[in-house]
Amino acid sequence: MHEEVVPAPSMLQARTMHASVAAGRELFVIGGKTCGPRECGSLLAVEALDPVKGVWTTKSQLPRGIYYPEVAACRDVIYVLGSRVETSDLFNPSLDCFLSYSVFADQWTELVAEFGHFFHATLVKAVAVHSTLYICDLSTYKVYSFWPEKGSGLWKGEGSFECVGFNAGAVSVGESIFMLGGDYSPEEVTDEVQVYHRSSSKWEEVSPMPHPLTEFHCGLVQFPRHRDPWKSL
Repeated sequence: MHEEVVPAPSMLQARTMHASVAAGRELFVIGGKTCGPRECGSLLAVEALDPVKGVWTTKSQLPRGIYYPEVAACRDVIYVLGSRVETSDLFNPSLDCFLSYSVFADQWTELVAEFGHFFHATLVKAVAVHSTLYICDLSTYKVYSFWPEKGSGLWKGEGSFECVGFNAGAVSVGESIFMLGGDYSPEEVTDEVQVYHRSSSKWEEVSPMPHPLTEFHCGLVQFPRHRDPWKSL
């Protein structure tokens, strides 16, 4: 039996500069713009694809426009971080927008963005590990966690990694967070990989990627062992 990669149905609305995340057995597409010029505002429309039925549906729209969205799903809650503005007098717009979405209730909540530190909206990566949301700051090499189940709703420092390039990729695997690649300048793209072990709150550098990469997205794909298409590779 040979399994093939087939095209998925097109989104309901064309968009760019958006974010996507899998939650509740659906793929959510959030934010973005319909065109490139800065005069074009941020989209409020949210769509979700049921991969089994191959059907897109419209979800509750964002309560406000958001630029440079970073998203992560903590079980049945999607968190979206970004900027209220596309440009500012600063080097980069600040991270000042923090939203949560209940997959089951189809409802958005605007959270107070009290990070305790200044973050550039284009220089953070959001990663979820179970019910905990982490943001990795690519400008200061520091990591912070947000654990709503604790009741405080505050951000907590989780140490720092040695270094990582801008535009790096980030993904959680089990209890660990992987930071991969990125660039230190247009001519210097790295293949470095660092891992944060949640159980010990420590970082370590592991084997590099086969090739340097920057400005990419990575995700975790899991297969039942008897159907793993890469098992024989």
